[in-house]
Amino acid sequence: MEFIVDSMSGKIAKWLRILGHSVKYVSPKEDDSSVLKLAGGAVLITRDHELLERARKMNLEAHEVPQDLMAAMVSISNLGIRLRIDPRGTRCPFCDEPLSIVRNREIGIELPREVIRGHRRFLLCRKCGKVFWFGSHYWKMLGTLARVKEKREEMRIGGGL
Repeated sequence: MEFIVDSMSGKIAKWLRILGHSVKYVSPKEDDSSVLKLAGGAVLITRDHELLERARKMNLEAHEVPQDLMAAMVSISNLGIRLRIDPRGTRCPFCDEPLSIVRNREIGIELPREVIRGHRRFLLCRKCGKVFWFGSHYWKMLGTLARVKEKREEMRIGGGL
């Protein structure tokens, strides 16, 4: 699934990329007409109600997400997005490039010694050069996804979905 995410929903753009989806993040400089032109064939994610209505009038697939990140994550999970990080399919949260699984000698940049000692595999963005590893930030992301799943289940049981 490919997405267009407007500038009001940048955190969602990063999460979608981490979850393996291609995302075109639209800068705040782009006007609504430009966003709608880009949205053909992709799913538009926005917090802008007016943009949402315009997209729907053009028969584009568009979804409005709440401002609260947890509620927004629950909302996107209802689009059939799996709330699972697969290192083989994740994308760079900054530039949308697919990440490569590499060993530390393949990275080409200096990392802190404790990071290299503590990890055998890394994720490398060959486009922007960013390096990611399975450290505390990764475990926090997994915790966030678990809370989103719980919230979604609570809403389903409580009749909110």
